[in-house]
Amino acid sequence: MFKNYFKIALRNLAKSKLHTGINLIGLTLGLGVSILIFFFVQFESSFDNFHEESDRIFRVERHEKGEEEMFSGFSTPVITAPTFAAEFPQVTHTTRLIGSSAQAYLDDETTQTQQFLSVSPDFLEIFGFKLLQGTKEQALKDKFGVVVTEETAKKYFGDANPMGKSIRIQMGDNYEEYQVTGLLEDLPANSSIKFEMLVNDENLDFSIPKQNQESWYNVYGDTYVKLNEAQSKAAVEAGVDPMMKKVLGENYKAGEYFFTLQPIAEIHLSDNPDTGMAETTRPTLLWILAGIAFLILLIACINFTTMAIGRSTTRAKEVGVRKTMGAEFGQLVIQFLTEAFLVTVAALVLGLILAEVLLPTFNELFDKKLELVYGPTQILILLGLVLGITALAGAYPAFFMSNLRPIKVLKGNLSIRFGKQGLRKGLVAFQFFISFMLIASTLIMVHQMNAIRDYDLGFDQEMIVLVDVPDAPGTNFRQTISASFAQAEIYRQALMGRSEILSAGITIATYGDDSFWDGGFPTPDEKQFNFRLNFIGGDYVKTLGLELVKGRDLNPQIGADSSGVLINETFAKAMGWDDPLGEMLPSNKIKSHEIVGVLKDFNHNSLYKEIEPVILAKSPDVIFSGINTLMIHSATNPKVMVKGAGTDFEAFRALLESEWERVFPMEAFSFNFLDETVQKQYVADERLGKMVFLAACIAILIAAMGLFAMAALSIAGRTKEIGIRRVLGASSWSISWMFNKEFLVITIIGVVVALPLSLYFMQSWLEQFAVKEWPSWVNFLLLAIGGIAFTIAVISAQSYRATQMNPVKTLKDE
Repeated sequence: MFKNYFKIALRNLAKSKLHTGINLIGLTLGLGVSILIFFFVQFESSFDNFHEESDRIFRVERHEKGEEEMFSGFSTPVITAPTFAAEFPQVTHTTRLIGSSAQAYLDDETTQTQQFLSVSPDFLEIFGFKLLQGTKEQALKDKFGVVVTEETAKKYFGDANPMGKSIRIQMGDNYEEYQVTGLLEDLPANSSIKFEMLVNDENLDFSIPKQNQESWYNVYGDTYVKLNEAQSKAAVEAGVDPMMKKVLGENYKAGEYFFTLQPIAEIHLSDNPDTGMAETTRPTLLWILAGIAFLILLIACINFTTMAIGRSTTRAKEVGVRKTMGAEFGQLVIQFLTEAFLVTVAALVLGLILAEVLLPTFNELFDKKLELVYGPTQILILLGLVLGITALAGAYPAFFMSNLRPIKVLKGNLSIRFGKQGLRKGLVAFQFFISFMLIASTLIMVHQMNAIRDYDLGFDQEMIVLVDVPDAPGTNFRQTISASFAQAEIYRQALMGRSEILSAGITIATYGDDSFWDGGFPTPDEKQFNFRLNFIGGDYVKTLGLELVKGRDLNPQIGADSSGVLINETFAKAMGWDDPLGEMLPSNKIKSHEIVGVLKDFNHNSLYKEIEPVILAKSPDVIFSGINTLMIHSATNPKVMVKGAGTDFEAFRALLESEWERVFPMEAFSFNFLDETVQKQYVADERLGKMVFLAACIAILIAAMGLFAMAALSIAGRTKEIGIRRVLGASSWSISWMFNKEFLVITIIGVVVALPLSLYFMQSWLEQFAVKEWPSWVNFLLLAIGGIAFTIAVISAQSYRATQMNPVKTLKDE
């Protein structure tokens, strides 16, 4: 029986090649894109689920009261992990995760910057990273032992077994020899924790002073804990307040400084801008992408439904004859659903091929390593898509056609205009609504990103290169920064001797990556004042083209202006200073210093955030003497910012590298463009804009094919009417207008509904920006005119062909 269903379905599909082809192409496009999106959403939702007993793993979140509000973040004091382990019997394991970098020897002559995590010995007991060699208990016990990934091992030792081999890494003043004590399988793609190398956190002694490690007000990296059971979370959080009262003593104030626990399963999908050391994805992105996939599939399904209803007259007699011969209602429903099922399965096969073709482009667009793996979850997704589309696209036509009365059908009294015409028009209008909403959303996103790109950030970006300078050895953090700046100054001076260089400055933080450090100090009225901090040197202000509104620039000479600082206008306003020159920062602990200049506000952050108070200083001694909080957002090694005099980049790059090899013969040369660094902060939204644009193009293509097919069906069903009108003297234009009116109303309804709704939905997207700009109403008017013109072009082309047919041929059977 089922064999016959498939035979008849294949015959019917082959008979209507045009409509089958349109349905197949529409569903293939929809499924190809949707498979990628649904697999991507499933992949993003699976982050960190490979850890055994992941429900017992938590990240510690810090909450601290600022001047007027609570601040939260995932950087925690070094002392947090051992304190939690000592205070809570529910905590079975703890680890710190503090990211660092240092120079390491690749071979006897070449060094490179090596990124690594300083972690506690419990790290491998908490997380489920697969250890290929070594043991979880012993791999991180030794201070001078390192655990490396397969990729890192290959970089240092090639194909040789790395176990027991040594890597020389610069720690403090000297290069220390570390022995490989563990080899990890390369990290899963769905891990929010990324690293190349692990070292024991006893090595923090080389970079963080002992008093800072024991302070509750200096934060470095993340802290993770593993509990005896997931339900212990509430008990641990309830015990945090007594713990803080115990460790802070007289400095304790209820509700002003405490910790909570975040389940590891909630880390990756987060809208929180402070992501700690974990890789995150905004959940709104997944919702938007899933919505786009659903809308594209819905448009393709609407095509299927509207064309099936449009072909009702040609299939009606078939249904009448079948019912007369004894076919039951259920059998006819199965027959029509079988046709929908076959088209969907064929489209799924083609869609999978299309998804494989689009995968590299998709991965490049979203900077992911997505693979189309067909495991149980993915098979369920595909099965759900096939059954869902079959039901959505085929159910209404199947039940509508199977419910026709044979007597009316065989007498020729069937009319599908009553009731069903309105449904078809409504479905086509809905297609246009979705298409225009996606186009309008794309227009808003493109306009906003262009506005961001053209916005005056208050500093110069053009032809400025950032050259990373390695950290210099130092006995403490302050000395390391000062020694590194002195080292960078040697390179800067070498460059300034060349006529091709306009200016050069030195900086710790860059722009576009939220790398200005967070600092804070208590004011005399016992309030906490927070600001953003950067250490600078050389001609920093001149190189960036920052504007001084009062005072002077810092002297670029080494040792000069070591107690001088620059502030921005926002800092002066926050302090209530009309003339900040000669004022002192309101903290009793800060060493003697001088505010030498006030800079016009510049966007040190991305345009997602408002401008904050900023201090620029040459020496860390002054600032570190009086602050009580410090959060480091960037690497601690300085960068030399170089502005070139010409436009020949290759010559400019060669100059930078030749001077580098002269000053740092043993170090690898690396650089970045400042303008590219700035633009990187908007990559996620630019990617989303491209995805919405792609979806809009696919939606338009599918809707256009549907409009073409519907126009063809509508005109084919009225050829005799056209012939009569032609005989009676109607012009081609009047007949074309008759059909255009019908579809123009549908188009206008779609546009009128789509534009305000797109403005409403995009309002929430624009809210994330501190600087926002809407497109002009003229853009939306042109969009509406373009949609109307598109409909007229499609319908006119179809109707013109019909009017050119000889009326004698269309009316001869009358």
